[in-house]
Amino acid sequence: MRSAPIDVAVCIVRAADGRVLMAQRTARQLSAGYWELPGGKVDPGETPQQAAVRELAEETGLTALSVRPWIRYGHEFPLRRLRLFFFRVDQWSGSAQGREGQHVAWIDPAKPEVAPILPSVERVLAALGLPDLYAVTDSYRHGGPDGVIAGLPQALRAGLRLIQVREPDMAPDQRVLFARRIATIAEPYGARVLLAGSALEARRAGLNGLHATAAELRRTTHRPAVKIWLASCHDGDDLRVAEELGADAAVISPVLPSKAHPDRPAIGWDGLQRLAAGARLPVYAQGGVSRASIPEARRAGAVGITSGDWL
Repeated sequence: MRSAPIDVAVCIVRAADGRVLMAQRTARQLSAGYWELPGGKVDPGETPQQAAVRELAEETGLTALSVRPWIRYGHEFPLRRLRLFFFRVDQWSGSAQGREGQHVAWIDPAKPEVAPILPSVERVLAALGLPDLYAVTDSYRHGGPDGVIAGLPQALRAGLRLIQVREPDMAPDQRVLFARRIATIAEPYGARVLLAGSALEARRAGLNGLHATAAELRRTTHRPAVKIWLASCHDGDDLRVAEELGADAAVISPVLPSKAHPDRPAIGWDGLQRLAAGARLPVYAQGGVSRASIPEARRAGAVGITSGDWL
């Protein structure tokens, strides 16, 4: 009989420059030497949020002044199962220190300078490291596959780090070859490439993961076996499905009037803000948006925007 999971509350303390506070486990702890986000077990009679605040103070000396729930998921180690509750600490007081003898450091989640990272927090670090532009390929708009390939290096040099290969008019084999070309060019820049297609196609192309449409999301019964999985969502019900299935981020659309969604009314920035505030995963804004919309999207609580207009 499998043992019951252990509830663990974890704090995400993020500085203005985007770095997050991490701590190294001491020699007297399991997984000694691994780096993790501050947190610990939820005590009997304690809520996860209360545990997060307590653990942060005990471990680092920081007092949480503003706390909100974020991502929640399970993780299995060889000897124990965890149920992890992550909380965003938006405001705090004090100066971070290792009050239990541990090393602490402020780390860029997109490029952690410490190792090894505790496997149970790798997924949330990946979410924290998402860039503000999620580009979608559109061969028709950019003069065919060769037009996309020609413009890609310049976009990567300008900072593009997350790409969705979305080419529904291509045959599967053609899409795989095109995606493989994209991935080969993107790899030296550390950019991640996802496919709007099947898991088999993504594996054949050597990609990092998948993107599901809202219709595909509603037909899905379990998270695909890929490193990164994003999903399109149109409303709160879609978001809840994405959360329950373990999506790493959601793309909410249409925010503004869009030709891609002529049958759906735009939710506006206020609508995006309401959905983002209740989401337990990062969200992107899509539909009628461009790079110039990134500041507005971030003010509404999104990571950034998703767009085919990036070349």
